[in-house]
Amino acid sequence: MPTGVTFQREHIDGLFGELNRDYKGKPESEQLHRDAHLAIALFDAGRSLPESIDSRVIDLVDRYKPQD
Repeated sequence: MPTGVTFQREHIDGLFGELNRDYKGKPESEQLHRDAHLAIALFDAGRSLPESIDSRVIDLVDRYKPQD
């Protein structure tokens, strides 16, 4: 069920900024970016994040997600 609260540009910029700062050039970077895109889409759709999404990405989503 969508909550009506969705990621906005500032949330996305913060999340991907940290992701790039910490993982750019590392082997797992591409997969983390893919997981982040999927996690944001699922969050915006009001869906729970599956266990297949990297826990580092889940932590970033929790940190940067928009507040009610």
